Amino acid sequence: MDFDALRDRVFAHPDNAAVLAWLEAEPSVELKRGTDGYGYDEGATVFFREWGRRIPEDAKFDLSYHHLMIHPVTARIFAFQHGRFTFVLRRDWARAGEVPGDDARVGYTLDASVDFSELGDPWCLLNGRVGEGDEGDELLWAWELAGRDP
Repeated sequence: MDFDALRDRVFAHPDNAAVLAWLEAEPSVELKRGTDGYGYDEGATVFFREWGRRIPEDAKFDLSYHHLMIHPVTARIFAFQHGRFTFVLRRDWARAGEVPGDDARVGYTLDASVDFSELGDPWCLLNGRVGEGDEGDELLWAWELAGRDP
């Protein structure tokens, strides 16, 4: 996989602009294969290996110290980790049978009180807003949705 080419596509994709701005990510930062935090970031292990176990490995990346899930075909970011244990996904609201509410991006995680309202309607907190035990399904649905054309 050409990580530099994928990184360039990720930064060029308009659906990613709000997330990349939120993360203060720079296009010069190296995109690498996703890691599990090397034992110091238990959230990354849960994100990639537990909840994300059905997500293909070629969709798991590190950009600087951020853990991201990116559909490799469309270059659309569909989930990311912020802090040690805060997770946000581009939710397939229709499949979940819900309508995005104003509070979908606001809540409390093990890291702190968080507010991702700037990201807009497709986005939702994964932990705290998605039913416990449903995280893996929701990530898989988000991966499938991210792979579709706009």
